[in-house]
Amino acid sequence: MDRLKPSIRPRTPHIGFQRWDKLLFLHWELPADALRPLVHPRLELDTFEGRAFVSITPFTVRGARLRGLPPLPALSDFHEVNVRTYVHLGGEDPAVWFFSLDAASALAAAMARASLRLPYCYARISRGEAGGRLTYEAARVLPAAPAGLSASWRIAGEAAPARPGTLEHFLAERYLLFSRAFGRKLFRLQVHHGPWPLRRVEGLEVAQTLSTADGVPPLRGSPLSQYSEGVDVDFFPPTLV
Repeated sequence: MDRLKPSIRPRTPHIGFQRWDKLLFLHWELPADALRPLVHPRLELDTFEGRAFVSITPFTVRGARLRGLPPLPALSDFHEVNVRTYVHLGGEDPAVWFFSLDAASALAAAMARASLRLPYCYARISRGEAGGRLTYEAARVLPAAPAGLSASWRIAGEAAPARPGTLEHFLAERYLLFSRAFGRKLFRLQVHHGPWPLRRVEGLEVAQTLSTADGVPPLRGSPLSQYSEGVDVDFFPPTLV
């Protein structure tokens, strides 16, 4: 599978822009057979040396807008948390599959659910920084069952991109997503951005119930974690596959 091809910018014009700001990547290993029933039947789990992963990522969306339009109030800047795993379609298109996406903008969540059938929820989410520690606090409001996340950590080390072929690259450098369309059809959406500038995380404290509320088996043990100040992201038109 060509894992670098999706990072090449498409030739078609982009349709939108966002900045993904101050991301915490949290990754847990789970048995592949436990995740298989949770993804679309046309997709296969994408594994690293036979290992499957679920990731939880809190971050902040900045300056979201459609191409040619200014940012709109209530749609442009909000915190978000997503829960995802890793998939491919027929040995191609290494992508992500979202179990949930919690956004602190009810309007943005509703629009994404309606347009791309992504499993967005509205949540109250805050981000803070004090005493050298960064925090995210999230509490899901609707439409799904109540769930939440609390994360606190310190940033360490210098920022650097992940090397191709490493687990860090496998988990972070994803430029495609699939979501359910109609019948057996899928939406395929591509984004483009520079490589993630990743830094180490120290002193991580995390508690969450988002994944279990999404039907994912319990995530146990300490997650693999990285932090990034963020990237600027272009979105391209979704296609039906």
